[in-house]
Amino acid sequence: MPTEVLYRKWRPQRFAEVAGQDVLTRTLINALASHKVSHAYLFAGPRGTGKTTTARLLAKAINCEKNAVTATDSPGEPCNACGSCLAFGEGSALDLVELDGASNRGIDNIRELRENTNYMPMGGEFAHKVYLIDEVHMLTEPAFNALLKTLEEPPPHIIFILATTDSHKVPATIVSRCQRHEFKRIPMAAMADRLAYIATQEGIDVPREGLEMIARSATGSLRDAINLLEQVCDSYGKEASLEAVREGLGLNADERSARLATQALRGNMAGGLETIGSVRDDGLDLRQFQKEVVMRLREYLLVQAGAATDGQWTPEQVVEMKAAIQGVAPAALVRSLRAFAQADLRADPLSPLPLELALADATMEPAAAPAAASAPTPMARQAPAPTRNPPPRPMSETRPPAPRPAPPQPRSAATDLPRETVPHDLRKDLSGASAEDIARMLGSKAPVIPPAPDQAEEAPAPVASTNGTPAASPAAGATAPEGADLPTFVARLYALMKPAHGNLAAFINGSCHAISLNDGVLTLGFPVEFHKGKVSDAKNKPTYEKMASELLGTTVTIRCIIAPKPAVTASKNALVQHAVQNLGATVISGNEEP
Repeated sequence: MPTEVLYRKWRPQRFAEVAGQDVLTRTLINALASHKVSHAYLFAGPRGTGKTTTARLLAKAINCEKNAVTATDSPGEPCNACGSCLAFGEGSALDLVELDGASNRGIDNIRELRENTNYMPMGGEFAHKVYLIDEVHMLTEPAFNALLKTLEEPPPHIIFILATTDSHKVPATIVSRCQRHEFKRIPMAAMADRLAYIATQEGIDVPREGLEMIARSATGSLRDAINLLEQVCDSYGKEASLEAVREGLGLNADERSARLATQALRGNMAGGLETIGSVRDDGLDLRQFQKEVVMRLREYLLVQAGAATDGQWTPEQVVEMKAAIQGVAPAALVRSLRAFAQADLRADPLSPLPLELALADATMEPAAAPAAASAPTPMARQAPAPTRNPPPRPMSETRPPAPRPAPPQPRSAATDLPRETVPHDLRKDLSGASAEDIARMLGSKAPVIPPAPDQAEEAPAPVASTNGTPAASPAAGATAPEGADLPTFVARLYALMKPAHGNLAAFINGSCHAISLNDGVLTLGFPVEFHKGKVSDAKNKPTYEKMASELLGTTVTIRCIIAPKPAVTASKNALVQHAVQNLGATVISGNEEP
């Protein structure tokens, strides 16, 4: 026949019995004693910390007959003797309405609640009707909006108490209308004291160390701790030894977890692998074993750092742990703790491989940092593409190279102008004029770019670096990072970013070009301010730098400037080059017939 579980049987009936929430309960008691109770409360905090229990106590204390009319021995506390307190204790009070936010989350439920607030409480003249909405963050947005006005100005006999484990999901408009109280995780000492009280009342004989072990396993939730205590008693009776508690909680690998932690710190990989293998062969839960190893390494870290432990361990335990980590470097301890904490056993909880890899990471010496590579050669603007087709490859490697053609004779800039640009009569007048004179006579105010040299095949001139000194030419034997082909760099960067960062890749697609790479600084030129601003934005720039570093194989930072895109046309015409480079024109025909 089912019986009442312990955590419900021993639910606190007074604020003084609430464990680990002293500041919060003192605030509520003072408010009750001075009759300054708020019209709405928001209780937020982790599970099992007393939110619903405190809300019920507050409702009972508000409706307590003696507390409302006369002074009691403990002002603010419910008397637990009047008819109202007895009804609240039995769960039959009509003036406490408990709602589950997950089941009553719609706007129709809130409309019904608003209509019910017009009814007077059943307890008499000094009674109040209390609405307790548990897990209030589950309400829908329309439901929250429907609750706003009633929550801000409810009838004088109505009090709202909202409880949630996810306060960040509650709208700010709701939070601002409530008196908010944060419930913290219950300290281990307070939890062990409450477990000891319950064990005494139930006739359970468990050593104090066992109760502390239960409290530590509950991780701040008193409800979980009481359930674990009941589970241990169901398995081993009301007289449970420390070993029985350890076995009931699945902590029977505690000795080997401490041994593995010490072996990892001492660099004993062989012994550590044997320990992991024995744990696996015994069929123990590897995930629980991992938690114990991490917990032991964390304890070592606290002891080594000299942090205050609030009496968590006995002096003998502290001496034992100090002896275990004597001579261990703090960096090695942190490395071991991080390795075992990051071991992922979710994919296959039966495989010891993640623990073995964590042991290897902890025991192996970290690899030495690679020697600093020589500074990459700045790869500034490349030489323009050759203006004529390269000579055919020789049929045999033994054939002597073709002689270098003689440089072409200088031509008048006027002869390079297309027919449709300059009238015939004006062309005759411009014979022998320079490109600058031609631009002035044609009315162009923009500077004319001189014709590209015909000898593009020759060794390029040294490119100026960012510090103003001539940089070594790539042909001089200097090395550049892998993938630093700047003419095609932006296109390859766009292809790399498009799958995961398509919106950011769009800002460099055809709108910028790589100018130089010098001392880890990649300079990008943009023809307009809009795209430059998007790339240099503080939110976007780290993504571009990360992807560019991955593409180049070295860490780079990006510098954005306004610079015209270099000409990609093979035209020798000065005006055509100026239009392509500065005005965004595109050559659609290669006919340059004079």
